[in-house]
Amino acid sequence: MKFPRANLPYPLVAVLVALLLTLNCASPEAIGKLDGAVKPARIRAHLKILSDDIMEGRAPGSRGGELAAKYIASQFEEAGLLPAVGDSSYFQNVELIGAKHTPSLTLNGAGRTWRLNPGTEFVGVTKIEQPLVSINNRQLVFMGYGVDASEFSWNDYANTDVTGKVLLMLVNEPKSENDIFFGGKALTYYGRWTYKYEEAARKGADGVILIHTTPLAGYGWNVVQNSRSREQFFVRSPAGARQLAFRGWITRGKAEEVLNAAGLNLDELISQANSASFNPIELPIRVSASVSNKFRTIESPNVIGKLLGTDPVLKKECILYTSHYDHLGKNDSHSGDGIFNGAFDNASGTSALIEIARAFSEIQFKPKRTILFAAVTAEESGLLGSQFYVQSPVFPLAKTAANINIDAVNVWGKTRNIIPLGADRSTMMEVINRVAMEMNMEISPDPMPEQGLFFRSDQFSLVKAGVPAVYLVGGLKFVGKPQDWGQKLMDDYIKNRYHGVKDEYDPSWSLEGTAQVAQFALKTGLYLANKPTMPEWHDGDPFKKIREKSIAEMAALKD
Repeated sequence: MKFPRANLPYPLVAVLVALLLTLNCASPEAIGKLDGAVKPARIRAHLKILSDDIMEGRAPGSRGGELAAKYIASQFEEAGLLPAVGDSSYFQNVELIGAKHTPSLTLNGAGRTWRLNPGTEFVGVTKIEQPLVSINNRQLVFMGYGVDASEFSWNDYANTDVTGKVLLMLVNEPKSENDIFFGGKALTYYGRWTYKYEEAARKGADGVILIHTTPLAGYGWNVVQNSRSREQFFVRSPAGARQLAFRGWITRGKAEEVLNAAGLNLDELISQANSASFNPIELPIRVSASVSNKFRTIESPNVIGKLLGTDPVLKKECILYTSHYDHLGKNDSHSGDGIFNGAFDNASGTSALIEIARAFSEIQFKPKRTILFAAVTAEESGLLGSQFYVQSPVFPLAKTAANINIDAVNVWGKTRNIIPLGADRSTMMEVINRVAMEMNMEISPDPMPEQGLFFRSDQFSLVKAGVPAVYLVGGLKFVGKPQDWGQKLMDDYIKNRYHGVKDEYDPSWSLEGTAQVAQFALKTGLYLANKPTMPEWHDGDPFKKIREKSIAEMAALKD
């Protein structure tokens, strides 16, 4: 049947179209009424599956990792998300090098020889793709924190040639009560172990041995041992890029034993390292180390779906949600349970991501900007999946308005507060404050600033590329619990379950807190998706210039 054509005046047609678009898009009032869109029971169903033994710890390149990726893609499809990779696939394959290392480390000097036990006294790996990588009889130099930061007038490498030497270093960074000097109590990127290796390689060193102490690292030796005593993954470096032959850690006890034999005291060295007048100390110790390697090349996917925006202009921009689905896999050499299920870290966040995607597809009011959902791989290996995404983005980074990252979400119950790491560095904070007010939640600062959590999850890959981001962390002020209950809970998790086989699903978990954080993320993303302008870094933030350059380069391509 043909209907008669209505001869409506063009201005009236335009008004009607605009009205329809407005009705279909989320107003602030509509967003404010979205409480309850996220369902704890749905999160629980995903969490139980993703942390089940059948997923074998979700290691990249493993059967369990592949199964987890396929499960996530199926849930994205069921939620109504479109494939985001080439508009035809949910899978963005990340090529990784898998490496199984067998290290040895011998220290000689001060009248003694130490042959260290791998795992219990040291760990060691390499990124050099050879069956055997070794260094022999190299000078050991204590480098303090191993930091070269011109903006803070600090250079532990000043007047010292470290070419071909092995550097003994502290993790973390110089201590300060001044917020503008190395972030005060908060950790900057200079305190991360990844930076230590990168800088030493740039300076020409052959190896680095980091001294582990729980206060400086923020976690026990068991975390280092479990993380390094398994297959490692990395992205192949560009041709000609310099790599350390040996990337190691040593226990505090063994480091003290060696230093004491050399007439030195570790606590005194730590004190000296916190002074700008510190100078590297050549130790009367020589280092011989080797790493025997078995390499393989694998592909492990980022899983990405999208919900198209409704605005003809703003839909060309996106809000990017991220959460890593990988964990540490399994260790068959363990007696008893050898599966690292990673229920809290990060089946919880991935389950929340899936539920947020479902909620977005079901709510009546739709976002103006496109929404991307990325479950990324290989976070536990150094943010590799999100780094790959930055190199090959589905949406141009200059058009990526903001990133909302979810990693290890509170599973123990509702809280009175939330911790939006990084939001205060940009105008995203305006939206965070609004959502917190609507949900009757307090905004709390990072309770463990010295651990540098903002640099330890996938949002940092986007931040380094200039994209404003927030890492939403559940608060520790639990409803109906004593004031210190949450902190004790977290301390116990870090000590006894973090990166261990005991990070398993517990049916007693409430998951009301998981839903609360997911609800917060949902509303934050919807507000950001409907604002007329993208968030901006605050003046003086080091990532502001990167963002401005990215946007300028995008604009130049159009000219």
